Amino acid sequence: MRSSGLRKLCDCSRKQWSKCAHPWHFSYKPRGGVRYRFSLDVEAGEHVASKTEAETLATSIRDQINAGTFVRAADRRRAALVPSTPGAVTVRAFADTYLDRVSKVRERNARWTNDQHMFARICAVRLPDGSALGDKALGAVTEDDLEAVLVWLRRQGRAVSTRNQYVHLLKASMRWAVKKGYLARQPIAEDSTIIKRGKIAQRNRRLAPDVYDDEGRLRRPSEERRLLAAAGPRLQSLILAALETCCRRGELLSLQWRDVSLERSTLTIRAEHAKDREARVLPISARLAAVLKMARTDPAGKEYTPDAYVFGELGRQVATSKRAWETCVLKAHGHTPAWRGTALAPGSRAALQAIDLHFHDLRHEGGSRLLEAGWPLHHVQEMLGHASIEQTSTYLNVRAGGLLDSMRKLDAARIRGNLVANAAPIAAAATEQTVGAHDGEVTVN
Repeated sequence: MRSSGLRKLCDCSRKQWSKCAHPWHFSYKPRGGVRYRFSLDVEAGEHVASKTEAETLATSIRDQINAGTFVRAADRRRAALVPSTPGAVTVRAFADTYLDRVSKVRERNARWTNDQHMFARICAVRLPDGSALGDKALGAVTEDDLEAVLVWLRRQGRAVSTRNQYVHLLKASMRWAVKKGYLARQPIAEDSTIIKRGKIAQRNRRLAPDVYDDEGRLRRPSEERRLLAAAGPRLQSLILAALETCCRRGELLSLQWRDVSLERSTLTIRAEHAKDREARVLPISARLAAVLKMARTDPAGKEYTPDAYVFGELGRQVATSKRAWETCVLKAHGHTPAWRGTALAPGSRAALQAIDLHFHDLRHEGGSRLLEAGWPLHHVQEMLGHASIEQTSTYLNVRAGGLLDSMRKLDAARIRGNLVANAAPIAAAATEQTVGAHDGEVTVN
């Protein structure tokens, strides 16, 4: 039961509210804003007894909220953290506070350093007058300033998925700034045509298969074979693990021997290392088991301790394999990598972009292979760690050859079950095993 946004959370009847001693509670949601809910006693710092007093205080608070000047009592007490006037803090200083008070404490935001990295880029964006966005007063920031961040990302060639992360951070941090009194109003319009999430096109990149000639001789090794031939031992193991488990690179680099059970043929991706913060227990294939058995001991033949990292450097964790991966991809496609310090030379960078193969594509490839092998979609979903079947369905790509194989199996099943009237001609066609050929080459999936 409510009255002008006022109510009491007690067992007393509404008629008794003006007489009972329980505190009044306030609830209000401005148009396009967030909802405010709190006890008037807490905001006033004293007991608000009568309904008249409660209505007067509620009206005053509503007016402040609509004017964008309302600051919660708890935030006013944190004067050292919250500026006395909106805009008295710079974008860079606000970013540091947001990281400390929001990004680092969110239960599902284990990778708060991603927010830190994005804020650093946002603060470095140059405005038309040549100044850095991070040095501008937060209260003076306009929608044009924030749009400049998205324009800069687009010019840098950042993917839609990356730009969407920035959109989410900008909107979330600006909403929080208004709520906490850093800003008097939200600088991002609801109908902004630039500061909005873009639609991500489904990525169709698959590893190229072996190519044979008409006589069955290997004309060109598969992309997987070439990658493994170009990779060092540690990266070889990482590539195979990604293909066999469908895990993300960060999940594999965080895997410790305590998480692997060769006896039960399972490995565990712990919740703190998973993107969705949920643990997964995955089966180990025979192919991966052979790799893990070889990696189980150090060069002296001694087994690694439980806290050693499976895909580390002599048991020590490796932060990233980006350089090794880029070098491997270029070599696998016939290029000689050229590095300038820690960055690829322009020619090598252009070649890498033309190849367009990311380590994350191995996760796509592994999931697609499971689906082509006849795995139920919900089992593939568990391997990938997706929240829904729909997400898994749009994530995977099945080769045309795999579809043809599935159709041949269906035809064969129909013949065996006498489900078609004229089985003999269809049986002949099904056993002919015709495959698509072009210029004397046959693609085998």
